[in-house]
This record gives sequence, structure tokens and C-alpha cells, in this order.
Amino acid sequence: MLKFAVLGEVRAWREATELDLGSRQQRALLAALLLRTGRSATVDELVADVWGENPPASATGALRNHILHLRRVLEPDRAAGTPPTVLVSLGGGYALRVPAGCVDIEQVDDLMVALHTGHDTGADVASETVDAALRYWTGTPLAGLPGPFAERQRAHLADRRLVLLEQRAELDLRRGHYSEAIAQLGPLCAEQPLRERPRGLLMTALYQSGRQAEALGVYAETRRALVEELGLEPGPELADLHRRILAGEVSAPDAAPAPRATPRVAQLPADVVDFTGRAEVVDLLVDRLTADGPGVAVCTIGGMGGIGKSALAVHVAHRVREHFPDGQLHVDLHGFAADGASGADAADTLGDFLRALGVLEGELAAGGAERAAQFRSRLDGKRVLVVLDNARAVDQIAPLIPGTPGSAVLVTSRSALPELPGTTAVRLDVLTDAEAHRLLAGIAGRRRIAAEPEAAAAVLRACGGLPLAVRIVGARLAARPAWTVHAIAERLRDAQQRLSVLRTGDLAVELAFRISYDQLDAGHARAFRMLAVPEVAELCTQGAAAVLGIDAADAEQVCEDLVDLNLLESTAPGRYTYHDLLRLFARELPSTGQADPPLTALRRLLDFYLATLKNTVAVCNPGTKLPENLRATTAPGMRFADEPQAQAWLAGQRYNLVSLYRQCAQTGGPVLAPAADIAWATAELVDGGANCIEVARALEELLDAALRAGDRSVECRVRVALGVLLACSLGALRQGRDHQRIALSLDRGTISDARLTAFAAQLLAISTRCGTETAAPLAHSARAIRLARRIGDRAVECACLVHEVKTLSDAGDYPAARARAVAARAMAVELGNRSLEVMAMHELGVTLVFQGETAEGVRLCADAVVAARAGGIELRLGWALSRLTQVLLMAGRAAEAEPVVDEAIEVLTRVVGPLSRARVLVLRGMVKQAVDKPGEAQESFDTAAEAFASMPDPHLARERFAVDLEAPITTVLHAQRAALRSRLRVIAAS
Repeated sequence: MLKFAVLGEVRAWREATELDLGSRQQRALLAALLLRTGRSATVDELVADVWGENPPASATGALRNHILHLRRVLEPDRAAGTPPTVLVSLGGGYALRVPAGCVDIEQVDDLMVALHTGHDTGADVASETVDAALRYWTGTPLAGLPGPFAERQRAHLADRRLVLLEQRAELDLRRGHYSEAIAQLGPLCAEQPLRERPRGLLMTALYQSGRQAEALGVYAETRRALVEELGLEPGPELADLHRRILAGEVSAPDAAPAPRATPRVAQLPADVVDFTGRAEVVDLLVDRLTADGPGVAVCTIGGMGGIGKSALAVHVAHRVREHFPDGQLHVDLHGFAADGASGADAADTLGDFLRALGVLEGELAAGGAERAAQFRSRLDGKRVLVVLDNARAVDQIAPLIPGTPGSAVLVTSRSALPELPGTTAVRLDVLTDAEAHRLLAGIAGRRRIAAEPEAAAAVLRACGGLPLAVRIVGARLAARPAWTVHAIAERLRDAQQRLSVLRTGDLAVELAFRISYDQLDAGHARAFRMLAVPEVAELCTQGAAAVLGIDAADAEQVCEDLVDLNLLESTAPGRYTYHDLLRLFARELPSTGQADPPLTALRRLLDFYLATLKNTVAVCNPGTKLPENLRATTAPGMRFADEPQAQAWLAGQRYNLVSLYRQCAQTGGPVLAPAADIAWATAELVDGGANCIEVARALEELLDAALRAGDRSVECRVRVALGVLLACSLGALRQGRDHQRIALSLDRGTISDARLTAFAAQLLAISTRCGTETAAPLAHSARAIRLARRIGDRAVECACLVHEVKTLSDAGDYPAARARAVAARAMAVELGNRSLEVMAMHELGVTLVFQGETAEGVRLCADAVVAARAGGIELRLGWALSRLTQVLLMAGRAAEAEPVVDEAIEVLTRVVGPLSRARVLVLRGMVKQAVDKPGEAQESFDTAAEAFASMPDPHLARERFAVDLEAPITTVLHAQRAALRSRLRVIAAS
């Protein structure tokens, strides 16, 4: 196995044998590739890294010789003619492919991640970890290596060491080891006389050692150095520490464990390999983003469409990423969406950021303001870079700005953002002639461009220095080696009138895209226009085939052709997306001949989704008649081998479904009905899940559209789907019940309505269940069963029986509950419906425990957990775990219940909204109390109470009251009968 060192002299080993890396230039080249962590670099970039801006004529040849030598050293056993696997050629450049963790700086990163993400890490352990990280520095990083890259990285790596030294000194202060801290900080302050952080730590250590005068002397010396060298006063933190020392207000440092850090995220897109020019702007942004200051550094990049804002932002972000060790967040805010909308909602973006930072679904705040507060708290004390691409207005940006120094924000926008104060704003102009020439040559080939200098000059004049236009023309030449540069120049000359506008305003992007679009044949042009109609984040190959009305193989070829022409982007194999501006350009193009109207594309995609959902329902819910009661479809849809595969597909489509619901609500007319059927089918497949708040908002928009259209059929379907989310996931029981009741009142007596009504009645049977009250839930369940039997839907009948078990068990009617559980389980087995079988098993198990058959009841619930785990559906597993916890607790086996309930909370937090999680948190509190962990119990009860308090339903307010006042005897799902309460009180007391 290969290992590398950069935190001193650059060295390498295979196992225990050190390798001969050759000259300093060869080591500098190796370092430039190692520290790109797998990203490729062009020959020109590597030459600049090693030799600087004015390399000798022999530099390229020397570079290739160095590559050959390094390949021989790194892969000595590679057979002749076999391509290298370590130092590989890639895209006209090179990349180093080595396993993660084989470079010493990566080992340092791993130690820091382990430290900051660990639980209950004490100061002693933290100090040992920091010491272990510091031992990797064996001298000056990249010692003796030439070139600008080594010089830049040397400074970054040295700064990393300084931060670790400061952290170790701070840990010594927390442990009360003031003498050790003073011994470390003295040389560090002498080495860095203008760095305020170690000076502040030294002042604190001296003061805590009783050396107040010396501490004040350090401040005076620091102030004198800052004023003389920089003309600046000390920063507010150091000045405040000076004031508190004078006033005797400095308390002993907290000896608490090191704070848990935000999980490291790395969302930056890949750097642009052939990025060209902008050197002064790049240096300015790098300096501003990495400068230490009292606030959050915010930089904005403005300019017309196609000027290269996004490419510059990503390039700069990669330049500074090592300065932000806690990670990098990136989002496209879609500020200039094709429909003229204002772009991504800040609350939705915050939700995505918080999830990436480790906030679980059940912990996510509902409102935008609350999410913004969560985001600021999560980044407090961290160094994270936030890249906000394609912003439209300040209201998109403001909630996404961290609240404390250390982090930085980089924004791109076509609009000026004067309302954003305290920012460094740059506006991009067109490329210079030299920069545009280098970019074109880098894409199309230097020899090819040099062979036709006049034609190349004509092409560049037509592009007007617009990077996107140059890139499109260069890519077209690269994809057509038989074309001459003169041929492209002639095509551009034919559009003199249009190309003259290329140099003005935002129309430049449209005209740049048209250069590529005009080369398409009729079939590709039609595909380009039609695929842009649905407002989805991305299209799979099968979805694209449905939109275009062709088979999947042909659709993939068409899409790949458009990707090659830079008119479409591929996010993964078989998945395609548009840039916002490309989508806008495509939609504004006029249709020609007998082309399909735009609405056809949307209707075809809805038909594909509905057909796929029918297939999903058939796999996930055997015995249901739902597919037969949905609209007829023409597309075959995607087919799945098993339920986990189908559910995984559905989980990956939730963002697309939100976008489609909203687009259909805005479009109205014939697209409302298929969208409503999609919502109905989706509601029967999942409860809650990720992004349930966003889905509920989109369904509300769809409901408003149905009401405006007066379409009762659409209204019923959307109300049922919305009611599921509100009642079962978001804790709005009353609102959810209201939607279901209205849907029931609109039943027109058709077979399809009967199936929908049966589902709505089934949901009301669940949402009206409360303690020992059985009349309402059983009446709703009976209605659902009557309708289900009328239309032959045994899955609905079985589901109703399962839920009746819980209703009757809560009321104490155990014989009736047992009979229904046995019948439900037998029916589920007959249908082959694994989901209902698992639910019947654990509900029967609970009932048996209530009847005194404890061993058999616990066994059934444990078997249900095993079956749910094998099925791979997390929601089903979470429910089964919670029921197993309950019967173990009732059986007096609290110690066995503890790991089970901990896993139940972990699973349900990932996949459901706050209601189910809050109820299981109550159960967790009871378990923790029973095993004599009162602190953890109270934490669970408090968290559950806070969750219930945020839910509007009065019944849930009563649950919160019960949690506050009688937490030890509150049950997991509803207030259980008095006998169970007494039993649990005895268990808790014991």
C-alpha cells in the first residue's frame, strides 16, 4: 500500500520501503497532484504550479518526463502497454488515484473529524488527539519544493498547524494546565507576533496563574505591534479580554468536553479543468474570503448571463476550500427559472443544508425563520464556505448567511444586490482577447487554432469575449475533428445581425445558445424544446423517453447527444438536467412544423409517473385495487423487482413530485387530474418521509387550483393525500381529519370514488382514535371495510382490521382485538402482503401481552422486527421497533428495551415527521426511567413536550400536558387504559 507525506519533506513509501521520488521538481509535481485529492489538472496548470507564470520552453517536455519517472516509481510492476492506475491521464491532463487516507494531511483530517464528531470526548482525550495530529508535522510542509503551488500550500499547511497548536493550548487551559499552556504559547506568540488568538490564550493562562501584570504586558506589546505594523487596534475579542482582566472578571476556563463539530460536507461541483483568465478577480476573492475579520465574509459575483459567474465561483471555492476545514455547502438557487418565478425558497434550501450538516428529519424546524436559526446555531464556531449560485434577490440569500465569524459566503447573481451590505462585490466583464484565445485553444486544440489564426480571430470576434459562447464553439469544434475553424467562422458570419447583440446585455446568453441550437437536426431540436417543459430537477432516461414518445435506448442517445453539445447536463448515468438559462432559452424557441405543443410534454411525463406509481403500488401493497381505480395510462412506466427497490425510487422522486404539483397547479386544466392521481397513489405508499413539509405545501397549491377549477374529483384526491401528511406526519390532526371528512362528503357514488372513500374512511379510523373511545374509529373502519368488500379491495380491508386491533386493545377489549389480529395476519399472508403481515404480527403481540401471554407476545413483536428489517423499509422497521419496546417494557424487561427504543428513535427520526417521533420519544423516556437513567429520561420527555407544543391539534396538546405532568405513565401512541398505567408506574418505581 502506498503512503505519502507532505507535512515536512515530500516522501512516499510502499509498505515499509521508502521510494525514490527524484528531483525537487518531480516532488513538487507529485505534491501538486496529491493535494488535489483526486481532481485532475491540465498540463498547463501543472507547468504553472511547478515553474510559475513564465516557464521555460522546455517545461512541458520536462513535465512529461517527470510523469514517466513517477509512474515507474509508483507502479514498478505495471506491465508494458497496460494503462496506469495510479498516476492516470485524464481530459488532457493528469490525476493521482490513491486510496483515501494514504496522505498524512488526510490522517490529520480523520483525527479531527473523529474528535469533533465523537460523543462525550473529554479534554484529556481531545488533547491526546490533537497531539497525535501535530506529530504528523516533521518540519516545514513541502520543504524545499519550488513553484507557486508549493508556496501557497506551504502557507495553508503551516496555518493548519498553528490552529492545532492553539487548540492544544486551549485544551490545556480547560484542564487547568496553565504552566504547560504558557510554555507552548510563548514560542508561538514570538513566531506569530501579529496573530491575536495565541496572544489571547497566553493572557488567559498568565492571568489564571496569578501573573496579571504579565498578562496586561502581553496585551500592551500586542497593541504596539499591531499599530506599528498594520495601523490597526486589537480586535474586539482581545480588547474585551483586556478589559475583563483589568476588572477581574475572567473566570476559570470551562473544563467541559470539546464541542461536537458540524459533520464535514463537501458539496462543491468539480473545478473547471480549463478555467482561463480572471487572475486579478480570483486573487481578490481568495483574499477576502480567507481574511480574518469581525464578521462573516460575503462576496458577490455579478454580470450578465453566460459571463462565467458560476465557473468563477466554483474555481475560487476550490482555491480556498482548505481554509474551511468544516466543509463547503453549495446550492443553485434557480433565481432565473424558466417560468419567471423567484427561484428556490430559502426555507427549502435551509432544509437541504441542515440535512447535509447532520440534522435529522424529525429534528428539522418547520418554518423558515426557525430553520435559519437552526442553521446559524449549527455553524457557530465553525469554518464553512457557503456558495449560493444563481441568486435573484436578497431575501433568497439573507437567511443562508451564517451568524458568526469564521465562515464565509460566495454569491453569484445576474442582478445587482445593493441591499446586501458589507460585501465585496465584483462584476465580471468579457474576457480579454488573449484570455478568449487561450480558452478556445484549450478546448478545441492549440495546433488546430494556431493553424487558422484569421478564422480563429473571426470566431472570437463573433463571440464577443463571452466565455459561454467561446466554450460552446470550442466544444463544437472538439466534437467535430473534420470541421475547420473557417467552417465555424462562416456559420457565425451568417448571423451578423444577431451576433452583434451578443455583446449587449443578457440577450448574450440566448444568442450564444443559439449558435449551438442552430446546428441541431429536427429530431434533436424537438427533444431540446420538449424536455425543457416539465419543471423537474432531473429526468431519468425512461422519463425522457415518455416525454419524447420514443423508446428508452433512442431517448438516451438523444440526451447524450445534447449533453455532448452542452445543451443538457448529465448529473449521473441515465439522469439529465437543464441549466436554468438553457431551459428558458428552450422554452422561448418557436415550434416548427407538426411539433408537439408544450402541454403534451407535461402530460406525457405525468402519465409516466402515474404508470410507474401503479407498478410501485402493485409491488408494495399486494391485494389492493388502487391501480384499477386510477386514470388509464399509456406509458408502461418503470418496473421494480421488489418493494425496497420501488420505495427507493419513490424516495428519490419527492423533489420532482413537489415541482410537478406546483407546475400543474399553475398550469391548471387537463394536468390537474393526473397530478391528483399521483398524489393519491403516493399517499397510499408512504406516510411522512423526507421533505413532508414541502410536499404538503405543494399539495395545498394543487388543492387551490382544483377549487378554482371547480373539479370535485381532483379536490377529493388531493384532500385525501394532504390529509395523510397533515394527520399522520405533521401533527395537524384536526386539519387532516377535516380534509378527509370533506372528501367523504363529496363521494359521487362511482367505483373510483368508492375506493377513494374507503381509503379516506380508513385514515379517519386512525386519526380519530383516542384512548378508550372506540365509536368513531370503529364506525369509520366499518365504512371502509364495507366499501372495500364492495369493490374487492382486500388490502384496504386487511389494513382496517390491523388498525382496529389497536383501537380495541386501547379500549381493553382484548378478545375482539385478538380475533381481528389473527384474521388480519391470515389475510395478509394469503395476499402476500408483507407490510400488513408485519403490522398484524406486532399488533397481535401487544394484544397477547395485555392478555397475560407475555412470552408469546414478545416473540411475535421480535419476529415482526426481523421481518421488517429484512424487508428494507425503514418506516415499517421503526414502527415494529417501537412496538417491541412497548411489550418489553410491559414485560418488565426494560434493560432489553433500551437498545431497541434507541434504534426506533434513530430510524423514525430519519423517515417521518415530528408526530410519530414525539410519541416514541415518550416511550424512550419511560424506558430510560425504568433503567434508572433519569437525566436521559427527562431529556426525552422535554423533547417530546416541545414537539407536541408545536402541533396545533388540541388532542396533541393534551398529550403534551401528560408528558409534562405524568411522563412516567404516558404511553407511546395514545393514553392507554388505567391498568397499563398502573403497571408501568410499578415498573418505573422498581
